[in-house]
Amino acid sequence: MMTAEQASSTDTSTVGKNEQTTALLSHESAAQNLNKAKVSGLEGKLTPTLILSMIFAVMSSFQFGFHIGCLNAPESLITKWIEINHKELGGDPKDPEEFKFLFGVIVGLFAFGGIFGGFFSGAVADKFGRKRGLLLINIPILIATLLMGLAKYVGIYYFLFVGRFLIGISCGLASGLAPMYLCEIASVNFRGLFGSLNQLFVTIAILFSQVLGLPYIFALESPKYDLIIKNNSVGAAGSLRKLRGCENVEAELETLRSEADEARRRQNVKMSDLFKGELRWPMTIAIVMMLSQQFSGINAAMFYSTEIFKSAGLKGNAPVYATIGMGLVNVIQTVISTWLVDHPKFGRRSLHLIGLIGMFFTSIAIVGSLSLQKSDASSDIKQFGSYGAIAFVLLFVISFATGPGGIPWFFVSEIFSSSARASASGISCLVNWFASFLVGVSFKVVESILGTYTFLIFTFCLGFFIFFTYKFVPETKGKSVDEIKVEMDRMKSL
Repeated sequence: MMTAEQASSTDTSTVGKNEQTTALLSHESAAQNLNKAKVSGLEGKLTPTLILSMIFAVMSSFQFGFHIGCLNAPESLITKWIEINHKELGGDPKDPEEFKFLFGVIVGLFAFGGIFGGFFSGAVADKFGRKRGLLLINIPILIATLLMGLAKYVGIYYFLFVGRFLIGISCGLASGLAPMYLCEIASVNFRGLFGSLNQLFVTIAILFSQVLGLPYIFALESPKYDLIIKNNSVGAAGSLRKLRGCENVEAELETLRSEADEARRRQNVKMSDLFKGELRWPMTIAIVMMLSQQFSGINAAMFYSTEIFKSAGLKGNAPVYATIGMGLVNVIQTVISTWLVDHPKFGRRSLHLIGLIGMFFTSIAIVGSLSLQKSDASSDIKQFGSYGAIAFVLLFVISFATGPGGIPWFFVSEIFSSSARASASGISCLVNWFASFLVGVSFKVVESILGTYTFLIFTFCLGFFIFFTYKFVPETKGKSVDEIKVEMDRMKSL
């Protein structure tokens, strides 16, 4: 016999399940409606206006990529100059290791500035707009470029600290604004390609005349920002016509209006709201995706690749050439990834998993190769270890560029609606840059303790990220926010 309490509990449980089922059916219905709308013209084509707007946006990524690796090869020259300049300024005598530490601080300040820039990228995106925000980030870049250029000529190495911090702020803002803008101006069939282009231009890492930021004047504002944030339907329609190259944009505009209505029902999504209710789980996934990029160990390889190649036994200029080769491999694989991300046989989730698994095994191989090179074995075995370390570092970078390099940046924009996208992007960028800062400043310290086994820390992290991605991260290619939410709920309940 069932007691009154048991009956009541059973009824309550049944009601709860019915409510969940109703919610899922509602989301599935919305997803089906959107699929019907897609047939009516949501999938656009590449137009000159769309391509120009894309180019103007990704130019901000040039600075990002350039400043990640620009201090790598000249590390010894800069460290020596700081030591000489310190004496010229009348500073107290320091141990050579202290100047290496100062160089590490200069490297780390880039990521430290990125923490602030990434955190405020969402607020800047909503207050000034995506386009104007991308224009404004050039102000600290100009100041930083002037300071770092003057450091050598006026003989004040402290300018490098300030300049790197300001550059970090700009790049942090760009890391949030550029992927957001690219995903919002792209039609659904080009969303993956455009999202990946941000990382492609980071890997190319060429210092360009983007410093002046003038091309942004001619770019269009994001249609989603115009309609949803500014309630400017005329501006949104005009931008869509120019971006898509056709007059009939009503299907996509109607989708934006639906998203705008949803955004108004959820007005003023604050950052604290992202850790409550139905937004908590997407935010958790976004944070883990960002951590999977930085705690994979890639920035340890990027920041200190020359030093790693020296540890592998390369002499003279060979470590510098190996670093250049690593950068070239990164660019080539990122180009391939931009094609694969929208390929029918692949997607965001599968490429991210492939990249993480590749990094997991190559990180183990790097440790094994470096251990062989530093062992008391014969010269042939040590040489084998040296060549192996170089090869596996390159494979490590290839695996990174396949998925974890570019996908997390635009993945965040795909799983949140416009009302929460800017705030979610700000938090995600904050997490990404803070993780980058931690890796940059701690790698040398940890390496001095663990030696060749340092990369095993990243191996353990990669193991967790592989499990999490396989179990919880949904595929977002070609799907609406509603469809993605249904998939996230389904995977979480398994």
